[in-house]
Amino acid sequence: MKNSVLVCVILIATLFSSVTCSATQLRFVAEDLYPLHFKDKNNQPNGFLVDVVNAVLDDCACAGKIEIMPQARAFRELQSKQNVVMMSLLKTPGRETKYLFLGSVFHAHAYLVGLKSNQFELFNLHSARGLRVSTVRGYFSQRYLENAGFSLERDLVLAPEPESLMKMLYKNRTDLVLTNTLHLDKELNSIGLDPTKIEKKLHLPDFPSELHITANKKLENTLAIKLTRSLNAIKHNGKYQMLLAKWNLNEKAHTKT
Repeated sequence: MKNSVLVCVILIATLFSSVTCSATQLRFVAEDLYPLHFKDKNNQPNGFLVDVVNAVLDDCACAGKIEIMPQARAFRELQSKQNVVMMSLLKTPGRETKYLFLGSVFHAHAYLVGLKSNQFELFNLHSARGLRVSTVRGYFSQRYLENAGFSLERDLVLAPEPESLMKMLYKNRTDLVLTNTLHLDKELNSIGLDPTKIEKKLHLPDFPSELHITANKKLENTLAIKLTRSLNAIKHNGKYQMLLAKWNLNEKAHTKT
């Protein structure tokens, strides 16, 4: 009799947990960043991490929708709404206390990139001091460069957004750009710039590279645990690796070259 009661309690608890998960509509947000998450020709969310998130939702039987929007808006949504999850956010020391990092989903390594026609002898980040080094205003990379000694008075040049950043480089208004190169060719082609004119000048191994699925700190604890467990599950059952292959992604290809 006791065993029957115990089984019933477990079944009710499991059912309640599933209902709670299904009842909470999660919103997964991200910027347009090919091939991780972007809008396809039908204006629908697509990409490697879109597939990863859908696989996670299937595994945990959770309800959710995916939205592609400008990065600034995605941040506002993440910070202000309990049920919002960012599909990929760079994990940095300053962010660890502000958000729930639910699991690593990709590594995007950072480089100093410059025009092939401009040759620099670079050994480390310090050797780039005195050259004009650029990033987007307000990005974590601005703080990273400032902590390394770069300043607006001497050798730090900031752009309002990524498109302006790359145009500055091609017009020789800056010498080097701090960026990851995951989608750089596509980005350059989309704004009419020739990607064959640039090259990686220096890999920055100490720049944070882990992209995480990241939630508002007020997300229900049971949901956060379910999402993390399901992400780990698709990594262990081979689904994650299949999606890497589908999108022709190899994380080792984005390490130092």
